[in-house]
Amino acid sequence: MEHIQVILLDLPAAVPGLTIRNEDDSYTIFINARLSSDMQCKEYDRQIGYIEAQNYDKIYDVKILEHIGQVG
Repeated sequence: MEHIQVILLDLPAAVPGLTIRNEDDSYTIFINARLSSDMQCKEYDRQIGYIEAQNYDKIYDVKILEHIGQVG
C-alpha cells in the first residue's frame, strides 16, 4: 500500500476522521482524537477502506481543512 501518515487531531464531533490524498500520491489520515481508542481503530479501518476503494477525494467543510492547516 502507498505511504500513509496518520494524525490524531481534535476534529469537530461530527467528523470521526478523513483522508486526504497528497500531491506525491501519499495519504494523510486524520482521526478524531476525541474518539475512544476503540472508535479510533474502527475509524482507521474505515479510512483505509476508502483508500483501497479509491474513495478519498471528497469535499470537506473549509473550516475542517483550515483547522488541519493550522496544525500541520
